[in-house]
Amino acid sequence: MKKTAQSWFLGGPSSGGLDKQKSASLLADWNAYASSQDPDASAIGFDIESAMRTTGDKVSGTFNVVSKGVRGLPGSFQSASRNVPSAKSLMYFGVLLASGVFFIFIAFTMFLPVIVLVPQKFGICFTIGCALIVGSFFALKGPRYQLVHMSSRERLPFTLGFVGSMVGTIYVSMWLHSYVLSVLFSLLQEDLLA
Repeated sequence: MKKTAQSWFLGGPSSGGLDKQKSASLLADWNAYASSQDPDASAIGFDIESAMRTTGDKVSGTFNVVSKGVRGLPGSFQSASRNVPSAKSLMYFGVLLASGVFFIFIAFTMFLPVIVLVPQKFGICFTIGCALIVGSFFALKGPRYQLVHMSSRERLPFTLGFVGSMVGTIYVSMWLHSYVLSVLFSLLQEDLLA
């Protein structure tokens, strides 16, 4: 078995007649492939910044083409196409949203089962996750627009309740060490986030 594996990787004979036109070994093929690749390519193999820039350019280009075609129509299509987020804000939105989901996932998978012992870890992870998710919308829409949106007359009670539940979660988990109140404030926080 060992001899067969060595012969396969090193290009030795594994069965009576090997074709001479095949390369010497799998390792030689891999080395030839690796040397033909661009040495400046990133280790990940995917450049997220250029992908986001390209996506943003394509979205903006599509909106420009469509807006040229419908300029004569009444309505506010031109104002809608001006509010297309840039590639940078889309990237920040994605990173903040993914980070927030990650912290909430950690809170529920690692710290909810042991909330009786360490309520502060659950409360902090959950609150950081919710804050990052809200922050992602600040990055997407812009801080001024998001603040105006959150402080509108019909949304202000929910905004104050959400911020209050975040502060309450941190307070009861860090200073009171109450797992029951930590869970209640976290549930209130989650209800107001949705």
